[in-house]
Amino acid sequence: MAKSYVCDGAKIECQLCTKPEGELKVTSNEVKIQDKKFANAKDKEKLNLIFQGNCKKSPYQAQPCQAVMKTEEWQGVADLIIQDAPALLENSTIMCTYGGIPIKITDHLQKHNPGNIQPVAAPVIGPVNAPLLNVEWLDNLNSKDDE
Repeated sequence: MAKSYVCDGAKIECQLCTKPEGELKVTSNEVKIQDKKFANAKDKEKLNLIFQGNCKKSPYQAQPCQAVMKTEEWQGVADLIIQDAPALLENSTIMCTYGGIPIKITDHLQKHNPGNIQPVAAPVIGPVNAPLLNVEWLDNLNSKDDE
């Protein structure tokens, strides 16, 4: 089964965050798919994995996720290399070692529906308006063979 690539702005999730939905910000490259930057395995730092809540594993849930997050390497990445690192797929995960659970991608943002597709126009051949110059009628009934 084909997997979708992950784009800049993809939705991510950490169940140990008080606001579990976050956003993946691509900073590793400028290569685009469907007008959005490709995410690759280098997008694994605190500035890439953006969460607004606090970590439930921190004392009294007082520490923001961004402050305590420690990540390993992405797992389940593509064979496709984008600027020296494998591209991320919709099923890629990354372990946060502080909380001990994986951060998952919940919406890769790659569109599966084609946009506005315009038909290719074929040349149109219209009638020729030039007058006929000479018309000659040949009649085989009046030939010498019939006499």
